[in-house]
Amino acid sequence: MRATLSALLLAAAASTATAHGHEGHAKAHQEYARAAAVDTSTLKGKWLYGYQGWFRKPAAGVNNHWSPNGGTPGPGNVEFEFVPDVSQYPANCLFASTLKAPNGQPVQLYDNTCQGVVDLHFKWMQQYGIDGIVVQRFLSHLDDTSFITVLNQVEAAAVKYGRGFMVEYDASGGNSATGSVAAQILADYNSKVKPYTTSSAYIHHNGKPAVMVFGVGYTTVAINVTDGANIATQLKGAGAYVGYGVPPTFGTDLRANTGFAAAYKAANLISPWTVGSFSEGGYLKGYHTTTQIPDSQTLHSLGIDHAPLIWPGTSAYHLNGATTPSSFDYFPRYNGSFYSMQADAITSLAIKPLFAFNAMFDEINEGTQSLPCLKNNQLPTNEKFVGYDNNFADTAFYLELGGQKGAAFAAAVN
Repeated sequence: MRATLSALLLAAAASTATAHGHEGHAKAHQEYARAAAVDTSTLKGKWLYGYQGWFRKPAAGVNNHWSPNGGTPGPGNVEFEFVPDVSQYPANCLFASTLKAPNGQPVQLYDNTCQGVVDLHFKWMQQYGIDGIVVQRFLSHLDDTSFITVLNQVEAAAVKYGRGFMVEYDASGGNSATGSVAAQILADYNSKVKPYTTSSAYIHHNGKPAVMVFGVGYTTVAINVTDGANIATQLKGAGAYVGYGVPPTFGTDLRANTGFAAAYKAANLISPWTVGSFSEGGYLKGYHTTTQIPDSQTLHSLGIDHAPLIWPGTSAYHLNGATTPSSFDYFPRYNGSFYSMQADAITSLAIKPLFAFNAMFDEINEGTQSLPCLKNNQLPTNEKFVGYDNNFADTAFYLELGGQKGAAFAAAVN
């Protein structure tokens, strides 16, 4: 599939150049770039990726997400599963790890707060036809000013490349017993996030800025039903369109009108977090048939929008402390076929979803990323990582595939 897609892209470029000549090709490209700018007034048909943006150069007191102890990433001290391909990153945004490349040189990693990293990510989004991102904001780290640094760069790059963005609160650290999580999110939204919603790149729906909240309905998250409902109610009161990231079993509560049903009904949109919920072999006859289709029907009957989540695969070997070998590449990608299966399934749903949530653009910690990463034959020699297939023409395979699937989804939904 990868070779076929590359051939199509190359053929299209060659055809345009032949038809227009160099000057005409440049003009056609400019016109295409303008035409391809994302309509941020609606979520309908969008192909969006979750964006962590949390990778930092190690320093005292910095939660860098490259290493579990905050130090320089290296053998026995990493918490990521794939290794990013940094060949296109600004040199000043890179730092050396103690991982060794096959040529013996230190493997370089990037700092997300460095000017140019976010810009490159959005350049790729425009290049491969990705609509934009859902930027994660962690309730347990609201005082981390580096989020604002990244968000400023996201806004600038989204405008520059004609992409869209919106914010999602990760409320998994919330605790209703110690205070209203709804009040905490509302205060932060009004003071920190709402100013960004006036940007031409901020995604709106039904005339309102879109905001998502992850964590309501989980037994492992200490947010009660009343507080969970109030999150949506209060954000709506502040003028927002509100989506919830919820457990994949949410439909059971809704159909029985029990558990967290009242909280789910308060939201405008539901997006179940399905990473790790199914395997390639059990997806179509299992989750898609027995859960996803009836869930879409339930949401439609209640007038709640649906944003199914798809993911390319996952790994948690280093995330789990490198003590469980079975966690390594435990949901394989099968060279993109697992992702394609899900993308095609949500595109073919009889009740069309509002948009598609891709997990994730950059979360190499859980191995769900789509950004360029090293192939197997490029991996460090002194630590164990998962790699992209050696047969891929380049390391941007999953972004190219995502753009292709996103175009098919938009055509089906719009």
